[in-house]
Order: sequence, then structure tokens, then C-alpha cells
Amino acid sequence: MRLILRYTFVLFIVAALQGCGAANTPKGPVELKQVWATDNTLRTPESVLYDPEQRVLYVSNINQSKDPKDGDGFISKLNLQGQIEELYWVTSLNNPKGMALHNNVLYVSDVDEVITIAAQTGAILGRYKAEGAEFLNDVAADAEGNVYISDMGKNTIYQLRNGRMTEWLGNTKDEQPNGLYYEGNRLVVAFMGNGEVRFLDPETKKFEDLTDKIPNADGIAKAGTEGYFISNWDGEVYYVNQKGKKWKVLDTKDKNLNAADITYSNETKLLYIPTFRGNSVVAYSVSY
Repeated sequence: MRLILRYTFVLFIVAALQGCGAANTPKGPVELKQVWATDNTLRTPESVLYDPEQRVLYVSNINQSKDPKDGDGFISKLNLQGQIEELYWVTSLNNPKGMALHNNVLYVSDVDEVITIAAQTGAILGRYKAEGAEFLNDVAADAEGNVYISDMGKNTIYQLRNGRMTEWLGNTKDEQPNGLYYEGNRLVVAFMGNGEVRFLDPETKKFEDLTDKIPNADGIAKAGTEGYFISNWDGEVYYVNQKGKKWKVLDTKDKNLNAADITYSNETKLLYIPTFRGNSVVAYSVSY
């Protein structure tokens, strides 16, 4: 009997110590909680973008296949409750990925060109070829309407300016620039190849390090005024503050759900994540 009591006491002490350790583990400054998820009728959703003017979400659907120019890619339109208003809002694309908005024009990267679309109607306004492009991915626009497009295959960033597409920044070695986000007077770039995230001065074209070791870094979204959400394609989302410290705030790898090109809305206070292989978009509330 004494042996049993002693064993029970030891187990109690171990459990108490473990509990104290868990209680003292520091939490990150941001927590995510799922609010809604679409059904799985989307087809390889790669990017989601919030439109504050139309109060809708756009989703680029690669509609995965072996042929990158199969013509079956499309853009969907969702309402803010996560319902698919128009699955095939814009069609006849190839492998659409990153998106950006400026003056009610939606800019979409599509393999080796950028497609411009009228946000009010869904009409295709133009197609701009990026000569020599291999794998156009994310898109960002500045206040003047200059559009920046990452090319992971060529390790390059293109610029669409006044209707003219040029190779704006090359020589990023094998770092594979992926996610882009424009704020103020700088571009934030997430590199998929080495997991680094850096600020880029558009005038000097010089980089400044923000953080690193985010494997397969993908999308970038601003998180309030003090930091950023950085997704990785494997299914993780990190919160990174202005000093470069990072916390993992979401991990859906075990569910086989990716976290591709994300967006955050200050209006809805929700972070929107396309799940790629999961064929859905999931919305998370953000608490600081």
C-alpha cells in the first residue's frame, strides 16, 4: 500500500511540475481563431485578396494540372461570410496566382503575363507579357499604380508601369522571391528559397533584413500597425514584429492544408488563407 501511495505521489508531483512549465511557456502576441471556411468547390486556390470597395474577396484558382497553359484557371468571388457568390467570375486564365488592386483594377499574375481585370464587372482589360518570365507569382501595387511581380523561376522582380512591363530587379541568386507586400515607401519581399523576409527600397533597390528561417515563405499580410503575417506554403503562418522576432501562430500541415498567398482586412479584422490542396479559403479572427 505504501508503495502505491508513494508512486501516486511521485506522479502527482511530476504532473504538477509539467503543468507549471506549460503555464509559464510564453505565448505569442497574436492568436488566430477560425471563423468560417468555404466549401471545397474552389480549385487549387493560390491567392485571396480583399476588396474594400466592392466588399468581396477574390480567389485565384490554378485548377491544378500538368500543363501550366491549359486555359482552365479562373478567379472566384466570395462574400464576407465565406459563401461563393461566383465560382467562375473570370475564366479563360491559365495558372493565376498573386493579385493586387489599384483604382478598381485587379492585377493577376498568370505564368508569364499579368492580366488586368475591371473589379466592378470582371471584364478583362488587358494582358501584359513579361518577356523571359518563367514563374510569375505574387503581385503588389504602390500608391502611384506601379505594379511589382515576383518571378520565382527567374529569381527576378518585374514591374508594370504605365502599360510597360520591364525586368525591374534581377540577380537575387537562387533565393526565389515569392511574396510581395507594398507599404509606405518600401516593398516587403518573402524569399521561398532561403526562408528570408526583407525590406526593399524601390529607389536604391537595396535590401534590409527583417527575419529568416521561414521555410517555403509564401504570402505577406500586414498585421495591424506593429507586424506582419507571413505564410509558408507547407501550412504554417508566422507573426513577425517590426524587430524581426517571429512566432508561429498557425500550423495546418497535419491536415494536409497549405497556407498560400494570404490577405488581412483591417475592416473585417480577419486573416484569409487559401488552402491550395484543400480547395477552400479559411477566415481567422485575430486577437492581439
